[in-house]
Amino acid sequence: MQMSHPRVFGLFCAAPLPVAAFADLAAAFLNQSTDAWKAGPAGTHVEMRLLRWINDLIGFGPRAFGVLTSGGGVANTLALKMARDRALGTRGARAMGTAGSAARRLRVYASEESHFSIRRSLDLLGLGERALVLVPADRNRKMRVGALERRLERDRSLGLRPMAVVATAGTTSTGNIDPIRPIAIAARAVGAHFHVDAAYGGALLFSSRHRHLIDGLESADTVTIDPHKWLFQPFSLGALFARDGALLRRAFETEPDYLRKDLEAEPGRLDFYHYTLEGSRPFRGLKLYLTLQILGREGLGRLVDGTMEVARSLERLVRSDPRFEVCGAEVELATVCFRFLPRWARRLPPSGRRAPATRRRLNLAQTAIQHEVERRGYAWFPTLVLDGEVFFRFGIFNYRTREEDVAGVLRHIGRVAADRRL
Repeated sequence: MQMSHPRVFGLFCAAPLPVAAFADLAAAFLNQSTDAWKAGPAGTHVEMRLLRWINDLIGFGPRAFGVLTSGGGVANTLALKMARDRALGTRGARAMGTAGSAARRLRVYASEESHFSIRRSLDLLGLGERALVLVPADRNRKMRVGALERRLERDRSLGLRPMAVVATAGTTSTGNIDPIRPIAIAARAVGAHFHVDAAYGGALLFSSRHRHLIDGLESADTVTIDPHKWLFQPFSLGALFARDGALLRRAFETEPDYLRKDLEAEPGRLDFYHYTLEGSRPFRGLKLYLTLQILGREGLGRLVDGTMEVARSLERLVRSDPRFEVCGAEVELATVCFRFLPRWARRLPPSGRRAPATRRRLNLAQTAIQHEVERRGYAWFPTLVLDGEVFFRFGIFNYRTREEDVAGVLRHIGRVAADRRL
């Protein structure tokens, strides 16, 4: 699979910018580990500057800090670890774990469209998957704020304690954004940690045209962003940003004997192992740092905007062609979900396509088309299931993809369907 090909519409596998790929090569030759300063002085300095700059971009204050991670799943786990320690008391939680009754009452609230890493994090943190409360989403796949408020009120009346509320800025399936500001208000009202999983949508921080879609990001306590998703960086590069860097440090700080500060000439130097669960870790930040040196914020933002334009073009083509049908959610980011309608399905009203037998037949048609397109090698795109119906999921995460590419794939899908007599 050649991820840089303009007709690969895959699972957040972006075409990497050449400068970022070459930076990874340089970092590998340098081979500094940015866990302790003395193992990676240059790497530590570059990553510290990068983190502080992006914190400013989010709108966090001077106390903010963060850490680069392997991806959004790890960043989400770090954020929920901070929330757990805040709820139970950092010393108590780290020393005694989650065996007490107070931990059993903790709850985390996220949309039913949230990433699976939220559930997995609760398992890893000892709270169990039962601690996750999935809040219903509306027709646009956004969290229903009213439903969140009612569930928070009900759970508190039952003696449960809201530990964290998670908003998603760019869902994995359809790329939709939860209403960040209203969710922040609801979280603040019950004293819960507010985390925004912007692993996908955080790239809009660099866009001058679409930055408003993630307004309210600065109201979060922590934010996850994955530059390897939509900022065209090679794997792996995620990040967690914390409004209060001291809280992040308290959640992970440790001091093994072989890394004691009193053994160093300058004991005040920054060690990233105090801010994350990783020990030895690669110099991840150089690729994004050099990308910004070459392109700047505006240049990188223009690449993001270009993929948005191609996604909008795809949406227009699909909506104007009776052979295709978009899913119910609005297109907000660079993801478009739609399906092919065979002739027999086009003759049915939308309500008729939801009958169980018809739905099964339509679903089989989508998977047959996807499999055949993949076998022929002209393009690649995944399928997903939304409310029991199968759709193609086109993610425009390649800055090399043009409008003619998506138009060509639609024509190719039509040819495949005709060949298979769908």
